[in-house]
Amino acid sequence: MTQGRPANKMLSALCLKPLTRFSFSLLVLFAACCLLNACDSAPVDGNAALRDIRGEESSAPNRFFGDIKSSEVFATVERDNYLSLPSDHESHPDFQLEWWYLTFVLTSDTGEELGLQYTLFRFNTDSRGDQQHAKSHWANTQQWMGHASLHTKNRHYFEERFAAGNVGNAYVKRQPFTAVVDDWQWKSTATNNSKEAASESNGMFPSSLLFTFGNEKKNAKSSVVAMNAALPTATSPSSQYTLDNNVVSVSLNLSATGPFIKHGDNGYSKKTEDGRLRSYYYSQPFIQANGTVNIEGKTLKVSGKGWFDHEWTSHLANSQAMGWDWFSLHLDDGSKLMAFRMHASTGRSKNEKNEVYTTASYITTEGIKETIDQASISITPVKYETIKSGETNRTVPTAWQIRIPKKNINATVAAFKKNQWNDSLFPYYEGRVKISGSHSGSGFMELTGY
Repeated sequence: MTQGRPANKMLSALCLKPLTRFSFSLLVLFAACCLLNACDSAPVDGNAALRDIRGEESSAPNRFFGDIKSSEVFATVERDNYLSLPSDHESHPDFQLEWWYLTFVLTSDTGEELGLQYTLFRFNTDSRGDQQHAKSHWANTQQWMGHASLHTKNRHYFEERFAAGNVGNAYVKRQPFTAVVDDWQWKSTATNNSKEAASESNGMFPSSLLFTFGNEKKNAKSSVVAMNAALPTATSPSSQYTLDNNVVSVSLNLSATGPFIKHGDNGYSKKTEDGRLRSYYYSQPFIQANGTVNIEGKTLKVSGKGWFDHEWTSHLANSQAMGWDWFSLHLDDGSKLMAFRMHASTGRSKNEKNEVYTTASYITTEGIKETIDQASISITPVKYETIKSGETNRTVPTAWQIRIPKKNINATVAAFKKNQWNDSLFPYYEGRVKISGSHSGSGFMELTGY
């Protein structure tokens, strides 16, 4: 972030006029920076420093969200304000950050394993609480970003898109549930007039997911295929960012086979022990997906499991929030596990160790959730991978040991391939994993701040 000029003042200035390529880039950069175990051995200290496979201390994630303070003008996450579904499927524009996150572990009819991601992010950039004054001539203060990623065993396809709020090409609505950016669309197919359409489960499912990646761009130094559409400008004709060459096309039908899960205390999710970093957070881990994925002209029939996360907050656009290690796991016995380690700076002293807050939700096959506290779980990196991102070599922990003795879980979670790195405007790790040890299975892992 540019030093010497408050980010909020810069954003206010940007919102007062139509966006040029430069100002839009700065705005998106700010938004991106804001984003955002038998088990006979006891768990290790959740606040222990990361150590690499040689036993040497490694650095923790460092200021993934940038040196930006949360503003008092945004709505706050409160413990006694419980989630209500299906109404909370929709957007919460008074909060600073929000995302709707779908990941899938798919298998084709020929046995090929795929990892698929579809995410829509929303950012409120109105740091002064005066949306009318801060809006431009054509948009409000909400900004949107879409991410799509597909991993085959040998290739990676990725694209990100950006949109201004209130223009009409990016939004989330509840009836029927729809999450859209441009022609990427996730939409409920429930009957509007039925009682099921208004229920907690069916307000979002069944649904269809349709999106297409375009404009293949090969990176000769890696197997990654980066397909980032050019940022729009005030003067460029729309044809300059029309996607002409469709490389990946996804068409999935989604159904829910279990309940939504509200993490933490009925959806109030602490990211630090004292709760200074926190969010509203729920998931749908019981998604069955069926459909097709067309990759460079070859159509594959696919099926598999999906996981949906919805989270919103005004407490993570903060210099104390340094990144996280997050796991969504489908275990072989039908149970599910969501676990994360949040890295936070105490802000008291440069020499003081950073806090690592660890927690999990263990979910039975019937959808009964149990919160696993920090004393009952250990998540330890056991293997690292060096990933080249631009001119930067990043050391990323891509294999982990997860121990939860009271659940007889002592499992290794490891990337199913190398280089599952999203080289987006703000780079992060997002990819499919395989599970071995006390349990087998598959899932996803997201690592930020590296």
